Amino acid sequence: MNQDIYALAYELGEMLANDEHVVKLNSLEEKMSNDKQVISLAYQKDLACSKYSDALSHFEEDSKEVKDAQKDLHQKKLALDSNEIVREYLKAYSDVRDLYNEINHILFSGLSMKMEEHK
Repeated sequence: MNQDIYALAYELGEMLANDEHVVKLNSLEEKMSNDKQVISLAYQKDLACSKYSDALSHFEEDSKEVKDAQKDLHQKKLALDSNEIVREYLKAYSDVRDLYNEINHILFSGLSMKMEEHK
């Protein structure tokens, strides 16, 4: 029985690796990681995140410094998320996440009830 499970798990892994949604996501991830504008926008967002975190560490949450840092972080995140490649990637990511959730539901939906019976 274990070998059947391993064989099925391997087959599922192969099917997922070749699924059009996963292939598209991987392709977009590579494209995104090689795009100079995306890299720059991500770096600017990371800097703004660090500045916001630092501001929270040193000032009250409702202070001007924290509010300014939060606004800057929001603007940098919005700029990154507005990039065409990033938008495509996020859509593809959502599609793959939905696929994985569906598989998870099929495989494990009855498991929690069976585990409750054994308590």
